[in-house]
Amino acid sequence: MSQQPNQSQPNAQWRLAAKSRRILFFASIIGLTLLASTWLGFNLPAALPLLWQILILIPFGILFFWLALGFMTATTGLWVLRKGDAFRIASSPKAPLPVLTGTDSTAILLPIYNEDIAYVYAGLKSIYQSLERSGALAHFEFYILSDSDNASNWLREEAGWSALCRDLGNTQRIHYRRRKHRTKKKSGNVMDFCRRWGKRHPFMVVLDADSLITGDALVRMVAAMEANPRVGLIQSPLYNVGLDTLYARGQQFVNRMYGPVFFAGLHYWWLGESQYWGHNVIIRTQAFMAHCHLPKLEYEGALGGEILSHDFVEAALLNRAGWETWLAYDLEGSFERPPPTLTDALKRDRRWCQGNLQHWLVIWSHGISNLHRFLLLGGIMSYVGSLIWLVWLLVLSLVAIFYPSLTLIPLTLGNKALFGLTLILLFVYKTFGIALELNKPSNQQFGGVLGISLSVITETLLSVLTAPIRMMYYSKFIVQILSGKKASWGTQQRTSASRLPWAESAKEYKWLTVIGAVWSLVLIVFNPMAFLWMSPVLGGLLLSILTATLTSVQTKPGSLVFATPDETAPDFILQKFEENYVELQKHPCFSTRDLFIRVIVDPLAFQQHMTYIPQRSHVPESSRQQRAEWVERLLAQGPSAISNSERLVILEDEELLSELHAKVWQLPEQQFHEQWMSKL
Repeated sequence: MSQQPNQSQPNAQWRLAAKSRRILFFASIIGLTLLASTWLGFNLPAALPLLWQILILIPFGILFFWLALGFMTATTGLWVLRKGDAFRIASSPKAPLPVLTGTDSTAILLPIYNEDIAYVYAGLKSIYQSLERSGALAHFEFYILSDSDNASNWLREEAGWSALCRDLGNTQRIHYRRRKHRTKKKSGNVMDFCRRWGKRHPFMVVLDADSLITGDALVRMVAAMEANPRVGLIQSPLYNVGLDTLYARGQQFVNRMYGPVFFAGLHYWWLGESQYWGHNVIIRTQAFMAHCHLPKLEYEGALGGEILSHDFVEAALLNRAGWETWLAYDLEGSFERPPPTLTDALKRDRRWCQGNLQHWLVIWSHGISNLHRFLLLGGIMSYVGSLIWLVWLLVLSLVAIFYPSLTLIPLTLGNKALFGLTLILLFVYKTFGIALELNKPSNQQFGGVLGISLSVITETLLSVLTAPIRMMYYSKFIVQILSGKKASWGTQQRTSASRLPWAESAKEYKWLTVIGAVWSLVLIVFNPMAFLWMSPVLGGLLLSILTATLTSVQTKPGSLVFATPDETAPDFILQKFEENYVELQKHPCFSTRDLFIRVIVDPLAFQQHMTYIPQRSHVPESSRQQRAEWVERLLAQGPSAISNSERLVILEDEELLSELHAKVWQLPEQQFHEQWMSKL
């Protein structure tokens, strides 16, 4: 199979359209930015020294540019949704389901790392059932790609995979593999699949541990790849579903209400140079194998080493090689889980922030398209923009303190017209999504006019409260990263838990409360009017503990505030997931029992695990002696005598495991029962 795009397929039309669209798009953004910046500049007090004016205008211009970009994306998205687009890559959701013509199967990859395996397998089973329902199961195979380094998780994955295959009556289409050497995290996991099985599958669908995607969506994505041999990647739009905390349901509402407009707007100016968001995507396997090997970044500190946010870079590399990358903006049936709480979202953002800042070292790579350079810069600005906002607010505060006789209003918002323009760019895009939904009979799935109104008001209030919190945390992340502190690779929280305790919230957010209190006190003393203008930001800091705690409270899915169609009229796959998760949680292999003991004692479990152990390389004599000591310690003291890392070594050593299994059964009966059998 060719590793280069089919050059016989014309693509000049979309490239010409992209050029004209981007000229209009960016001219509008630059025009709005120059208008607002000039307007503010003319309204700054003449008595204010030039240096202060520059320190106000430059951050304002940068921030307004990205604000205008979001507004123009929503505006063009509204146009696309109303008028359609000749350059849609996937068939319309209203069109009949395409018939797949390829003879080779598409691989569905599920990379996992120490996950709640019942949760993960419930999702896999639901996708399998949805494909059966679509009549396309024969065209797909599943690959569970484990990077788990916890012995209990590994054993649950093995046992659960066997149980899942038996339950579905299919051992030929669901495969399990665990890597011993976990290099390059998820990107390395996917590339390892490519080396082992990539030649078997022309396309691969990459999922996340919390991904769900319907059979119909998968069929439309594969059909689009078959019909467009120049296309290397198609990203599906991601919709948040499935959690019941106030924070998560707010994110789900925002995503469902405003997401379609933004997805369509991104398609408008991206066209065949789309980004890749890490999962729920279909990729041409040979193209990925040929062009997406990620280098280590030669840089000291947290920005060096492995690229964390690999997805943006991989899309840029595919484009550099001549492959098109598209966003199927109106594809339905692609889902993920949002973080359940603000705290969980910030933990995830810490990793993303480091990964996005690394892109500064990638932007200058040879051959990257100008659009992808801009998109990489946009990822950086999604975090650096918060630091610029913080600096701007501090400058305004200092001006208010040192020049209290000058009116602060023109320093922050200019006159009423500039104030109005800023509000339009901040909030009017919301009306686009609302108007589209209110014109549909299905608006009752959002709670009707009353439900939508209450949800929009509540969401706007929450966004005002959480924006200053994100600003401070993102600024903190940037300082940590630039000082060399790296993010850790951990398992994400994917399910709702109990409300965040007040003590935990206070411990996490008290620094924001202190900063907010000091900042407020200083402004009240030196310039009370400035305090009033800053109160939305300062209020968010002062109320951070309250906001984090109350938004972690569980609410009733489908209730009037934040109702979405995915709650009130869920798709088949969402219903099956809930059923499957409840069912799998009851299965013995997903219990909290110590499966290490079961593998050592139970002959069937022992034999099953032995089939998963890869061929062992030579073990040095010193290591063999150390491992023998672990076995003796286990036999003398029982299974709690060794650590997780030592368990992993034993479970990966066929000879050692066989020896331990035999010797445990030779223990005195009382010791065997007390230390091993009683703990099964």
